[in-house]
Amino acid sequence: MPVFDVYLNGKKVSTAGVGDLGVLAAHVTWARRKGEHTLAKQPESVEEELSLYVGGLITTTGEHVRWVDRPLKNGDEVRIRIIEDAPVDRPRSRERRNRSKELRLQKRYVKEMAKRFGWKIQTQ
Repeated sequence: MPVFDVYLNGKKVSTAGVGDLGVLAAHVTWARRKGEHTLAKQPESVEEELSLYVGGLITTTGEHVRWVDRPLKNGDEVRIRIIEDAPVDRPRSRERRNRSKELRLQKRYVKEMAKRFGWKIQTQ
């Protein structure tokens, strides 16, 4: 199984792995939002985000795991070394799938989309 050794500015920040079945991800994200797309939703608002994320899904337990989720700044250097079958760090967070929460969120999304398109929802 692949394991990710993740370094930030030359210092190891995580050794992450999910076992034989799952999803393992490590990525750097930059986003800049303006106006209604920001958390403040104000016309003059501007938000910028630069971050490092290392996490995944352990399929056998249905757990979403996260080792790193931190802001970055210009000049930071991120390095990921892929190794095979090494001991991994304990994730900083674990979250099991919550099907009732997923259903609530899905229903809310459908209602929001129906409203956006001017549709009427009819239930039986």
